[in-house]
Amino acid sequence: MIKIAFLRFYESYKAVMDANVNPLRHVPDPVSRFWIMTVMAWMWCTASGIYLGSVLFIGSSFIGHLALLFMVFFTAAVFYDAEQRQDSWLTQIKIESKS
Repeated sequence: MIKIAFLRFYESYKAVMDANVNPLRHVPDPVSRFWIMTVMAWMWCTASGIYLGSVLFIGSSFIGHLALLFMVFFTAAVFYDAEQRQDSWLTQIKIESKS
């Protein structure tokens, strides 16, 4: 029962946050996708802050959401780059530093 609930939560999360699943997958530029997700996160922060009456904390909420979105997209970009190049940028730097 709990496993099914976690699986449903995970699938719901992927439908919104995974750029390969949500409708933003049709936007070819990852930078544009990142910007759209950032603006939507700010809008959700503002709406939630106004709804909950915590207007004083909207700024820190913006920064927190931006940090989370940045890390999600940064991680996805690293994974995508590794998949496309079949190597690691870290390996490349190590090889270049030895020469």
